[in-house]
Amino acid sequence: MTKVNSKSFIFKIALLSISMLLMAAPNIAAAIPLMSKTFVGQSDSAIETISTIPNVGIIIGIFLSSILVNYLGQKKTVILGLLIALIFGVTPVFSNNYYLVLSSRLLFGVGIGFFNSLAISMISDFYHGDEMSTMMGFQSSVSSLGSSILSFLVGYLLIFGWHATFWIYAIALPILIIFSLVIPDVKVEKTSSAQKVHQKINWEVLLISVLTFFVYVFFMVVTVKLANLLDYKGIGTASQAATILGGFTLVSMLVGFVYGFVHKVLKNLTLIIGFFLMSVGFLVLASASSLTMITVGTVIIGLGFAIVIPFIYTIINTVAPAGSKNLASSIMLIFTNVGVFLSPTLINYLSSLFGSTTPDVNMKVCSYGFAILFVLSGLVYVYQKFVQGVKKVVK
Repeated sequence: MTKVNSKSFIFKIALLSISMLLMAAPNIAAAIPLMSKTFVGQSDSAIETISTIPNVGIIIGIFLSSILVNYLGQKKTVILGLLIALIFGVTPVFSNNYYLVLSSRLLFGVGIGFFNSLAISMISDFYHGDEMSTMMGFQSSVSSLGSSILSFLVGYLLIFGWHATFWIYAIALPILIIFSLVIPDVKVEKTSSAQKVHQKINWEVLLISVLTFFVYVFFMVVTVKLANLLDYKGIGTASQAATILGGFTLVSMLVGFVYGFVHKVLKNLTLIIGFFLMSVGFLVLASASSLTMITVGTVIIGLGFAIVIPFIYTIINTVAPAGSKNLASSIMLIFTNVGVFLSPTLINYLSSLFGSTTPDVNMKVCSYGFAILFVLSGLVYVYQKFVQGVKKVVK
């Protein structure tokens, strides 16, 4: 690996900039009601798929990325992914064909998948210990910043129709430029293919990946269903939903910037408190009768999400077997994107067990889901403390 000044501000900005697109795929969800008026021959679920199908592409991209890195290196793989994301991200601006829009969204996801795991693993390559935790918090903040900026833009661009909302993905261009100019071309050693053979995962990586799957199954509902919730309750519009989501991700970003401090204080309680906040936030959304309460509930969810995700991203690199960080990150991200893609389907199914699939019931199901994760993570924490106590007594 070539020596770089990873301490410099511009290096950190360039490295973190690619994370601005990681949460960008569902940002056009607020435009779904308008799309339904164009794609009159498609079902509601088919139109909602436009928002979630990039995550299938991301999974494909993650698989291809591990191969491309061996031939192109990390930098060129990221650049290729950004180019693909740029081209196919804005393609729907120029088309009324449902299948062209859908396929372009899939390819947009493939582009993001090329650098999805690298956005995390490259941080662990350059930083360690508390600095890595801090950078992981920054990474989560930048992801939220990108999503926040794009959500606000969607709220504005909806005025010009749903086609215009896809211009938000032109943000890939300045990201491509700064990354290309600042990040050096780190060469992949020839022994990497042999190293790849020895990469493996352990039960901790699988457990964290499954946990991440459920986190995103429940969490994504606030993004995909918020506009529908406002419409169902008759208290807001799609543009207002996009603005609230922009504020939500802005809160996540601000919390992410101080995540390093939060983690130092809370330590292993971080995950438990995060799950508790998200459970409360979704319960507020389910019972909200005003735009103010919707905003409050969304902000609470944002607070919880902002401390849960960097905790998971940090721990996955900590528990991964030696030399297997990329594989561990890729496995976790595959589970993440499967969770995002299946979220509407699974939540609608679980809601049907409660007798309704209305948006408010969807929110209740998510609240119950995070409550279960809160209890399970609390039990694990108590068990770990018990084991530590026993070991001290034995010594």
